[in-house]
Amino acid sequence: MVDKNSLRAAFSERLHEALNDAGVRSRGRGVDIHRQLKTLGVEKTTQAISKWLNGESMAEADSMSALCSWLKVRREWLEYGVLPKKRTAESNICQLKINDESNVREVDQRFGKVPLISWVQAGAWCEAISNFESYDADCWLSCPVAISTHGYALRVLGDSMTNPGPGRSYPTGCIIFVDPEAETKTGDRVIARLSRTNEATFKVLVEDAGRQFLKPINPQYPIIDITEETHICGKVVGSFIPE
Repeated sequence: MVDKNSLRAAFSERLHEALNDAGVRSRGRGVDIHRQLKTLGVEKTTQAISKWLNGESMAEADSMSALCSWLKVRREWLEYGVLPKKRTAESNICQLKINDESNVREVDQRFGKVPLISWVQAGAWCEAISNFESYDADCWLSCPVAISTHGYALRVLGDSMTNPGPGRSYPTGCIIFVDPEAETKTGDRVIARLSRTNEATFKVLVEDAGRQFLKPINPQYPIIDITEETHICGKVVGSFIPE
């Protein structure tokens, strides 16, 4: 399951760090944030802001963008802990290293949010695409890449996708973004639901002698045959490792 308290506490620590860097006073910070956000057109109660500072909740999309603009930090750092911290001169466009086909791409910071769900939920997601838009998740993340409205995020568990050598790797704790509407092909990282379990699994889609398999990056784990009962739930379109 997602550790929501850890995400909120980490966000609070980074928010305080950014406020310290900006020279914002320690006492009365909630009032100062409220005043500054109001000048940027974002109306938030002091109670809501207090919860950010105390690690009880995370700022919503509009507030997050306003905080980053005011404190001159990158949204990926403030929300996720992805370095570097400071914004470049190009305030609306940033460069973010993403483990996808392009490795590094320019992305607009205004992508929508997707729910961070469990692996059991991801297995059910394969059959419930019609209910995606109304899904009520406890934690929503801003996706740094283009993704369909039915996209979602997962936190990697275990080391089957950890590369013991050089190359692309997805260690435990890594966040991956999944697009169930993206077309998949051989070599893609995919989420699949196996016939023997209700949970989803994260593997590389490979083909050999006309047959398809699910291959882990870590060679210590077995390759899985794809059968008629195997369901490909989506393509992994991006990832990042939280600080």
